[in-house]
Amino acid sequence: MKTISEAALKKAIRVMQAERSKHPLTFQPDRQQRATLQKGRRETEKMLTAFLEQSGFDIAKFRALQERRGAEFERMVAKHKADALRLASPRKDTLRSNIVAQSKALGDLISRNDFFPHPSFSLDTPFFIGGTPAVHISSSEATPFGSWAKFKFSTSEYQAVEKAGFYFQWANQFSDYAVITAVTFMSATGFLTAHVPWMLDVGESSVTAYALLNLGFNWPNTPTITSYAREYLGRADAWTVLFPATDGEPVSSGLQLIAPVFAVPPQSVAVFEVVLELDYKNDPPDGDIEADFESGGFQIACPVVVVELLNSPPGATARLAVHKGAR
Repeated sequence: MKTISEAALKKAIRVMQAERSKHPLTFQPDRQQRATLQKGRRETEKMLTAFLEQSGFDIAKFRALQERRGAEFERMVAKHKADALRLASPRKDTLRSNIVAQSKALGDLISRNDFFPHPSFSLDTPFFIGGTPAVHISSSEATPFGSWAKFKFSTSEYQAVEKAGFYFQWANQFSDYAVITAVTFMSATGFLTAHVPWMLDVGESSVTAYALLNLGFNWPNTPTITSYAREYLGRADAWTVLFPATDGEPVSSGLQLIAPVFAVPPQSVAVFEVVLELDYKNDPPDGDIEADFESGGFQIACPVVVVELLNSPPGATARLAVHKGAR
């Protein structure tokens, strides 16, 4: 089959991520629309302030009181995060050791021809670790059964979905479709924060983290991406009326993601996208969110993707006999 370089795959992934950012699945007001929304909110606050002051209500004193209350919430969340950081390293090590043990156990079972009813392959090293353009991976390592990455993302933008994670590839070298199933493991240790400042209005800032397993083929041209598994990791949600609010939630999970059945076209490459997804919203856009998977022992990790071939495409017997010794 035609060889597709890892450089070409990485370039295709970056192009795909850039296109996803240009065409978000959720509504995202442009600059002019956001300015109009902000102007309307300021005019509403001005009218409410004038009405309250005419009624004898001390708006300045009330605001100062609520801001002190908000500062106390921020201190509580900061302490919560400090506790999560203190526990992150041992939890991270425990999650990682459990996941690595499961991954290696699967690898050992794959090497035993009498366990899996179908030929299986271990993809133990990602060819690419990265995120959408808005997410910067600060450090990472791609290593057999031990790949990890760190990043911190914060924004006051209105609404969007961002991703960061690991990409593995498997080539279908047969002359017919290869029907496969795939299983992977992902761990995430971090902290989510959402904050809404003082306002004379209803406001909400929230961020939800998910673990995803997506599969795609037709690389590196125009890949077709299918989402197969999505697991909840955690959520921070700050909601307010007339006072500031801050919410913080630790993330510490290790889980399994499975793609039950997937058909890979002949002579093509399947790419497995194992990512942490951040679904956030700041409404109105005076609030902000942060997803910290960088500080201290915070990180995300994915050690392996195990692929099982469910059918017998023409030529499979000879090729698998050659591959058998490398499993």
